[in-house]
Amino acid sequence: MTITRPLALLAAMASLAACQDAGERSVAMLRPGDSYVVTRIDGAPAPAGVTLEVGEGGRVTGRAPCNRYSGQLTENGGAMAVSGMVMTRMACAEQDRNMAEVRFGNAMGSITAARRTGDGVVLTDPEGRERIALARSEGQ
Repeated sequence: MTITRPLALLAAMASLAACQDAGERSVAMLRPGDSYVVTRIDGAPAPAGVTLEVGEGGRVTGRAPCNRYSGQLTENGGAMAVSGMVMTRMACAEQDRNMAEVRFGNAMGSITAARRTGDGVVLTDPEGRERIALARSEGQ
């Protein structure tokens, strides 16, 4: 009997931790009307002008390094995802922007969680690696 009580307490603590983790991963961290500047893609500085805006119903739109994009934020089993991502198909004149465009598309496709930072949000992959860092746009 004495072992049962500590095990129940440990199970309750684990459940609470799981709930807190799910809150960190929730698409609710990105709210309609939020507007961000992408500051880093896979740890490297993002080219100027890369953005992410959150619309009604979890719609995300913005400017990638070369093209405009849109997709749908979803949550399944506590994991975040951007699905149905589409991009325009304009070529970049600069090779660095082309490479950043590829990294950005791959990063958006791997997002499963988000965590708040002092000035914005970091979007991470299943291993917890930072894929995209966001800072609130001016006036937000």
